Amino acid sequence: MNSYIINVFILKNKNTLNEIYTYIKNRYTSSIDINEVRGCVSDLIKNDLIFFREKGYQLTDEGTVILNDTKYYYSKIIVRFLRGCRNRKKYELREIRQEQQKLRKYLIDTKPHICIICVKKLPLCLLETAHLKPRCILNYSEMNDINVVEFMCRYCHNLYDNGFLSVYNESLCVSNIINGYDLNYTNKRIIYCNKNNETYFNFHYRYIFKISVS
Repeated sequence: MNSYIINVFILKNKNTLNEIYTYIKNRYTSSIDINEVRGCVSDLIKNDLIFFREKGYQLTDEGTVILNDTKYYYSKIIVRFLRGCRNRKKYELREIRQEQQKLRKYLIDTKPHICIICVKKLPLCLLETAHLKPRCILNYSEMNDINVVEFMCRYCHNLYDNGFLSVYNESLCVSNIINGYDLNYTNKRIIYCNKNNETYFNFHYRYIFKISVS
């Protein structure tokens, strides 16, 4: 339960008790009681992992470290999945290509030929069909969902897949790990996407996006 509560702060820096309760009820277990959540919140305060300020709970520095460790844990699982993909048989790869062709055709026919991250208009040979959530962990429905892909240039696609870029609330998030590089990502809104992409973007932001802990 305590880990569920800490995970709430992936989405918002400050949360009320009711917001924490609603998040856990909708995401993890519908049988949870708000008094049980209140007790766990009290335990986290006693352990100096969260604190209350101005009508909301926030993570302490130690709580933030735990949250980022959780995200790192999930990102490592995903990396292991991705590495396992390299050993697939040829017929499996053919299936992937057939599916990829359909998704790419959808993007070509319906989307501006623009990288959604850097917003550069590029020829199709430089625009890749980027999965917003790693393909290797998609279920069948997600795998065939036209909203799981968007155009990205090969540079932005690589940075996105490696967790240095992400999208949350239609805003581009840039990991401070790459702050020292001349990449020119500042205060960008992601305009060439839609609300149907949000579930996949949120997964990437929660479990793959890398935030260094100073």
